[in-house]
Amino acid sequence: MEVKTVGKTRIAIIGGGVSGLAAAWHLVQSSSTSTSSDGGDGGGGSSSSSSSPYDVILFESEGRLGGHAHTLRLNTRTRTCVEYANGASVHSTTTNIADADATVLVVEEEDGKRNDDGMVDVDVGFMVYNPVNYPNMTRWFDRLGVRGEDTDMSLSVSLDDGIREWSSRSLRGLLANPLQLFKSEFRSFLSDLTRFNVEAGDLLLLPRDDPRRMVTIGEYLTREGYTVAFATYYLLPMMAALWSSSHEDVLSFPATSLIEFMCNHRMLQLFDRPVYQTPAGRSIEYTGVMARILGDGARTRTPIVSLKKFRRASTGLVEYELFTTDGVSVGTFDHVIFACHSPQAARILESNNIDAAAAASAACDDDDDDTALVDRGLIDALRMIEYGDNVVYVHSDPRLMPTRKCAWGAWNCMGKSSLLASRIASRREGEAMEGSASGFGNRLTSSSSDDDVRGDVANVNGDGASLEGEDGRMRAVYVTYHLNRLQNLKTSTDVFVSLNPHVPPKSELVYRRQIMAHPQFNVRTHAGRSMVRDLYQGKSGLWFCGAYMCYGFHEDGCRSGFEVATSINGIPLPWANGMDDGDTAVTAAPTTTTMVLPPPDLARSNHERNDGPYRRLKRLLTYRLPVAICKALVTRFLKSAITRGRLILKLNDGSLLSFGDGSACGDDSRPVTARVYDDWFFVKVATEFDLGLARSYMAGQFLVEGLDDEEGYPWTLRSPGKERTKAETNGVIGDPVGLTRLFLLFVGNRDGGEIGLRSAKQHTYANALQNASGLAISKVGSFVNYLRFKIFMDNSERGGSLKNIHAHYDLSNDLFRTFLDKETLMYSSAIYDAVAAPPAISGRPSSGLMFKGSLEEAQWRKLDTLCDRAQIMPGQTLLDIGFGWGGLSLHAAKKYGCRVTGITLSVEQKALAEERVEKEGLGHLINFEVVDYRVFARRADNRGKFDRVISCEMIEAVGHEHLGEFFWAVEQVLAYDGVLVMEAITTPEARYETYLRSTDFINTVIFPGGIAPSLHALIDASYKWSTLTLEHIDNIGLHYAETLAEWRRRFNANEATVRKMGFDDVFLRGPCSVE
Repeated sequence: MEVKTVGKTRIAIIGGGVSGLAAAWHLVQSSSTSTSSDGGDGGGGSSSSSSSPYDVILFESEGRLGGHAHTLRLNTRTRTCVEYANGASVHSTTTNIADADATVLVVEEEDGKRNDDGMVDVDVGFMVYNPVNYPNMTRWFDRLGVRGEDTDMSLSVSLDDGIREWSSRSLRGLLANPLQLFKSEFRSFLSDLTRFNVEAGDLLLLPRDDPRRMVTIGEYLTREGYTVAFATYYLLPMMAALWSSSHEDVLSFPATSLIEFMCNHRMLQLFDRPVYQTPAGRSIEYTGVMARILGDGARTRTPIVSLKKFRRASTGLVEYELFTTDGVSVGTFDHVIFACHSPQAARILESNNIDAAAAASAACDDDDDDTALVDRGLIDALRMIEYGDNVVYVHSDPRLMPTRKCAWGAWNCMGKSSLLASRIASRREGEAMEGSASGFGNRLTSSSSDDDVRGDVANVNGDGASLEGEDGRMRAVYVTYHLNRLQNLKTSTDVFVSLNPHVPPKSELVYRRQIMAHPQFNVRTHAGRSMVRDLYQGKSGLWFCGAYMCYGFHEDGCRSGFEVATSINGIPLPWANGMDDGDTAVTAAPTTTTMVLPPPDLARSNHERNDGPYRRLKRLLTYRLPVAICKALVTRFLKSAITRGRLILKLNDGSLLSFGDGSACGDDSRPVTARVYDDWFFVKVATEFDLGLARSYMAGQFLVEGLDDEEGYPWTLRSPGKERTKAETNGVIGDPVGLTRLFLLFVGNRDGGEIGLRSAKQHTYANALQNASGLAISKVGSFVNYLRFKIFMDNSERGGSLKNIHAHYDLSNDLFRTFLDKETLMYSSAIYDAVAAPPAISGRPSSGLMFKGSLEEAQWRKLDTLCDRAQIMPGQTLLDIGFGWGGLSLHAAKKYGCRVTGITLSVEQKALAEERVEKEGLGHLINFEVVDYRVFARRADNRGKFDRVISCEMIEAVGHEHLGEFFWAVEQVLAYDGVLVMEAITTPEARYETYLRSTDFINTVIFPGGIAPSLHALIDASYKWSTLTLEHIDNIGLHYAETLAEWRRRFNANEATVRKMGFDDVFLRGPCSVE
């Protein structure tokens, strides 16, 4: 164990990649009097001068510095390679990362000159940079004396063995396959590429809290109407190449991050793109300089596997003791900088907690010692940052390049369009809710577990065999880099680097094969790194840096390392404030507080460049003018419609629109505040009325803000127990309870006046909102919606019912599991143990109820109630119409021994219900069938067959015109003395006839074609089509409201699970609108 140097702050850096080297350089150079003014190599061989307040030690598990920046010397004649070492100190040994079958010789650094004997130096993890987008890396390299040379950054895509093939290098490359011009998909790709370059940057101009910014690439492409051809020909392969990710991974990449990256790197423009450079002497040139600067302070072949956190008694300060293999201590430190991959950092920190817990257990100490433990939240956040393994080949096999040489680029994306299109199509087929653009899909499982990642080189699959091929990690596409173009190789032999190829290169053409890990920038990774950066960075002397902190490139790695170093020593980078000699490309205005140059922000300039006269005129006619007209209409309408309570609309320009007198509306005395992010909200409401309001919410054009205090919510809407009502609020759905408050405000104003009277046309005018003269324009949109509903959402026997049931119930069984009760899986109102709410709680006499017990208990109570009302006797036959997932059928069979037949139109429900029956061993009593109730009733052998018929919230799918057919069908199959029990969602009589002549969110979006009948409509249909007699009615409306609220709470609590199923933000906002 090494002791602490007296008077100096000891800093350990774990990881010798670009992040760790950048942090080490600044900590050493900024306070070292021996540093030469011109940068150079610092002239030193130590990581600390006598005047430096810091003692810096960098630990690297490999035998070299640089991480992914890895230089090899290839012999293109013998197909062998030599791995450079860079002069760093060796303190322990570890296995070399190269495959055993590769020819690898570790040698000391040479001068890096190429000769003509087939020898050429290449970088496997190559480095490219430019002064605009890589300001810190460029200036750092200038300080180190690293020479740069221009490089080619062209992109090519080759799919289906060259049938679909193009390159960005030239017009000839773009038309590498001239026959593509005759294909509509290729023209669609070119058209969408132009549109994307012009319009994509607009996403970055939305307010930071706008939920429409919080979408994945897959969701963005679908929402904006981009074609599959655009995603297949360009965006997905390009992203896979940039981030070494599968197309499924890149589809879950946050759209703002990609577009921001492309905008700042000027990839959304055809001209004035930056010229990239690469180290002329390869990356060994900069790592060699750093090795000399750090001297004995850089310890290669010294993996850090664990640490121990403790508080030194003499100082009272927290310190860390680090351990390498076999439990050997390498010293104690005041600060630890984790410049390694995040899963490795999590494992090291976890080791401390495991050891501390074991020590406490051995000492029989029940008290947790907070000073000895690392925050569990930090470890969990690090594990959220995902890495994916890639098999990397260095080779000379041209089969892994585009078919036509004119299509060869520096970055070459190879693959099969069918694999891309099949994934995209499967997601689009899975979208059932209108307006719920589920996107091209999200990754269902993590590409690798944390335990599989080993520092810079991770090997999930042993030799990595399962990473390759069409079923490998990158699946539809793989990437081949042409190093001759990227690194200006002076050799006639083509040298390539391929990641996860579908077919491995010929063995005789392979120089090296290894496995490397890259960060995967999905939503989970972004959330994890935000937590690390905002909550834990620098806490208790623990620091984290790496390329994963931003876009994943070398500039991001070195910038994050510099940010950590400047945070520790408080000294800005030499070039941060425009003081660097010869600095000609400062990307930020010089200020005295700038510590590290930030990445450029070119979103506004990109928008101004693309905002030509045609686009401005189009926006005026198609957006600003309609918004101005509809905003005036909706404002006038709301002033007359909202007279009680208070509705506040917050607009993007900071202005507020307020409606109502501010008095209490029902139990709610607080104003309802809606944040309007897109003024198209006014157009949707004006033209489609209430359905437009719902669609606007689902599209993220507005959200309802939550209240600051729990007591502000009406007592009827508060979460049960100790849960906070506002806990469900987030930037994607807003405050779902607030959305309920908005609806109750509308209802309170609708029903607060005189009772509506029927007109001669036999429809009510009770709904003040709908019939306000200020929104006469909405009649047009409402009529169009009504026509669509009647034409495309019928519930006829000729397929309409089947289509509508499939659109809702066959979404995903796992989706419904996220919010239904865990025991019965009943998708209908529960019946809670309830008592009348005392005036002391409601503040006044109230008809409200207070509910007790869980949803599971309430659903069992409902099943017992249905069976009691049906007067079921042991051994009777029961028909369960619309059996859902079999909850009622299972209950009746188990409790009463009934012989149950269930019918449905949902294939997914039947499959899961049969699994449950088999698990319970009740197959001899229960039989399920997918069949329309009318077809079932016409079968002669079903005539009078069933003693009891129960239909639990299935009647809503029948439709008003077919209510009579339902009662006819029931009477056909019911025994002479049989009993029918129905549970139904109903509409009040006073609004029913208007309801039939309109559409709403429920029957258009959630339950296509559905109708909630009135009680009179049910009785009238039963009277006209059957001889059934009504004997009993229970009203459980308040129980249904509580059931919906509990479903909403559970659904929102499982947001992450729902996202993993491929459902997007639009879908997530849907259930919040139902309640």
